[in-house]
Amino acid sequence: MSKQDHHQQQQQQPLLSERLNSIVEQSLEEDDVVGDGSVDIRGRPSKTSTSGRWKAVYFIMATEFLERLVYYGICFNLLTYLVDVLHEDTAQSVSNLNNWQGMSWILPLFGAFVADEFLGRYTTIVVSGFIYILALVGLTLSVTLPSMRPSPCLAQMNCEPASRLQAGFFFGCLYLVSIGVGGMKPCLSTCGADQFNEENVEENAMKHSFFNYWWLSICGGSTIALTGLVYVEDRVSWGWGYGLLALSLLLALGVFLAGTPWYRHKHQVGSPLIEVTQVLVAAIRKWQVPIPSNPCILHEVDCDKTIPHTNTCRFLDKAAMPTMRIKDHSMVSQANVIEVFEHESSFINPWHLCNVTQVEEVKLLVRLMPIWLSSLVYIMLFTLLSTISLRQGMSMDLSTGPYFKIPPASLELFTTITAMVFIPLYDIYLVPLMRRFTGDQRGCTLLQRIGIGFIIAILAMIVAALVEVKRLKVVQDYEMENNPSATIPMSVYWLAPQYILSGISQVFGFMGQLEFFYDQAPDNMQTLGTALFTTSAGIAHFLNTVLLNLIVVATTRGGHQGWIVANINKCRLDLFYGFLASLGYVGFLVYLLVAHWYTYKKTSNSSPPNFTSQCKKLLTPELAPLVV
Repeated sequence: MSKQDHHQQQQQQPLLSERLNSIVEQSLEEDDVVGDGSVDIRGRPSKTSTSGRWKAVYFIMATEFLERLVYYGICFNLLTYLVDVLHEDTAQSVSNLNNWQGMSWILPLFGAFVADEFLGRYTTIVVSGFIYILALVGLTLSVTLPSMRPSPCLAQMNCEPASRLQAGFFFGCLYLVSIGVGGMKPCLSTCGADQFNEENVEENAMKHSFFNYWWLSICGGSTIALTGLVYVEDRVSWGWGYGLLALSLLLALGVFLAGTPWYRHKHQVGSPLIEVTQVLVAAIRKWQVPIPSNPCILHEVDCDKTIPHTNTCRFLDKAAMPTMRIKDHSMVSQANVIEVFEHESSFINPWHLCNVTQVEEVKLLVRLMPIWLSSLVYIMLFTLLSTISLRQGMSMDLSTGPYFKIPPASLELFTTITAMVFIPLYDIYLVPLMRRFTGDQRGCTLLQRIGIGFIIAILAMIVAALVEVKRLKVVQDYEMENNPSATIPMSVYWLAPQYILSGISQVFGFMGQLEFFYDQAPDNMQTLGTALFTTSAGIAHFLNTVLLNLIVVATTRGGHQGWIVANINKCRLDLFYGFLASLGYVGFLVYLLVAHWYTYKKTSNSSPPNFTSQCKKLLTPELAPLVV
């Protein structure tokens, strides 16, 4: 080898070494990229080592903790404010509370639509947070300024009601809070779940525990609201209480923004509501077209993630009836195609023709609807128990020792503390124990978990009816029927058992529903799945208002006193609780029937074989060209 060749070889060695190092580094970077397509705030592929997982989730859970603190700081004591300050009667105050809560739980459906179609989850959370803060500032002014509330009424009888201006400003700000909740609620939980990659075995195991600890953050926020903020509202002033709520939400928004460098973001693919509407419109347009007996002629596209065709809800298959060119009409009869559409261009109008995966995603949502409807009764029981129990507690002895009285709204502490204690016990001990017998990774199926919550809610109603029988007996013994403002000599802690049962029911029923609707929704519609859960709670609150009004009308017919009247000591809440227990039993039987026929979504870490290629293998060589 000449000196010149030796010199060239020495020069090339560093270059080869640098190239090899570059290849190794590039390979390591590719291995570190999250495999589900997640990106960071700048649109770059997220890395497993520096993004997502619990580190990112802690910021989101802290935001949820503070947001729930604010929401429940309003919610738990709102009935007290409506009765004591705005001078509303029992039926009116309970109805107004249910209507506001219903709106706060329904608006997340529209918040999910805005996030998926226009703003994205991150931006929706930030914008909604600012609206939320503005609403809280308005509420603070409403409860602070004397001109924005009626004059005090110590006797709580024949009190001056709030004027239209006073009530209008207060409820206007209150429903502006609902808009803020509607944007933050569906996006925070979904954004938290997005921080785990289901295709990674380790992160998939973390995700199974995520919803349990997510609910723990909700319970933590409500606990602080019940112990601290409710006390400030009752014992210091409403202005200080609502002012602290505004500051808490400002802190929540700051915490969320601080976690930005670690968040994983999903690509915005548009609102699933648009895709659902496209399938429905395309199927209805072809309502006269016979359902094909051979699903292999349905339209599908080549992509990484497709969903195999199922034989449920076959009417929707019409949305995927393909446009194709027929060479031999004898082939049409073999494929059982009655009507054939000519399509000369490569462009496909999604309002005329959808693919099989899109249709199957809509079928998944349709399969959720019976569970969604049958679970409404459970949520009605849960929310009515909380609301009516508070009204009971306001009439009872609130003393805790000689010097302290518990605020009536703080009775919910029994529910939240029970849930906070039971959640880690459930995740650490009960799930592994059940897993030994069932073999299910979650310990029991999601529908079984919801069913257990349903049963416990019915038991809570029965206990509540028995406690109310006791309360009414004390009222009669002390002849206090006509003195609703007097304190009944019966400790408020008699209500503790029904609240404790409510907390246990929450761990099974509410948490089970949240995970069920997220898990069983199509992968690109999980924000909508979360919104379905919140919407069911909202509709249940509105149904509560309707039910209360029907009960009032039915029980006062013929000149009778009625079960629910302005005087809490003349109410027959024992009969009302008994009616709710009976309603819950009927609802549970319906739920069992629906759950028995439900088929879980098929999940796997690998993508299913492409539908079109599968069909081409099944068809004869003559029929294969028909599949487009």
